[in-house]
Amino acid sequence: MPVLARQCYELSDYTTPGEYAYLYATLPTGLTELCHLIKQQFIHPGSLKRFRDVLPANRANEDGRFATVERMLQGLLERNPAGLVNERSPEQRLIVSCRHHALFLASILKSRGVPARVRVGFAQYVADQPQKHVDHWICEVWNDAEERWMFVDPDMKMVDFPRAEFELAGDVWLRARAGEVEPYGYGSFPRWGLSSIRDNLCHDFESVLNHESNYREGPPLFHASFNALQPTQLVLLDFMAEWLQQPDANYDQLIRLRDERPELRR
Repeated sequence: MPVLARQCYELSDYTTPGEYAYLYATLPTGLTELCHLIKQQFIHPGSLKRFRDVLPANRANEDGRFATVERMLQGLLERNPAGLVNERSPEQRLIVSCRHHALFLASILKSRGVPARVRVGFAQYVADQPQKHVDHWICEVWNDAEERWMFVDPDMKMVDFPRAEFELAGDVWLRARAGEVEPYGYGSFPRWGLSSIRDNLCHDFESVLNHESNYREGPPLFHASFNALQPTQLVLLDFMAEWLQQPDANYDQLIRLRDERPELRR
């Protein structure tokens, strides 16, 4: 078995179930079943219109309220003490986005000793226009029998789908810098272009290092005005993107990059 980065096994501050770990004891083992179960706990904010007639009028995006898995589990229990059940009604679910779906699956798998990590990038399959590639978060899950990583998207209930269907942020950054793709095809409303790609690259970098921060959080390089970035900072993002293409082999370099560059430290 190849040497995998240690973060693949470790729960983070965001993925730890905390005192609610007991809820995982009776969950299914298959990825397809887990994705179905996770989807029964959540409503994506983009799908709210489908549930508007059964949800309270004041219910909206709850990403900020449930930023960690422990907080998600607490919220789910408050709305239905039965726990993680397939019979959860829409009004008992949390209204959270793809990041939270991916965090939840990573938490369950890591708690079982299955290597997993959240990855950040872009997907056409969640876009409403064919030329758009929308900001999206999924999981990478280790297939021990075949000694390879699989893409798993619990938000869309997709398991081991073709890697070409999800573009990791680092790959997009390098292609955009080389002029191979149109940057303004990447992002989410209302932000498109290299700035959005930079944001997701920083999120993927931190997620691979086991710090799956919320959408508006990030290191100083994430918050810097894109147009004010220095050439050395653009090169720094290039190195980050290149090393994220093989994060297990380059894990020590990624750690060192974070520790040595103040733009990447919290």
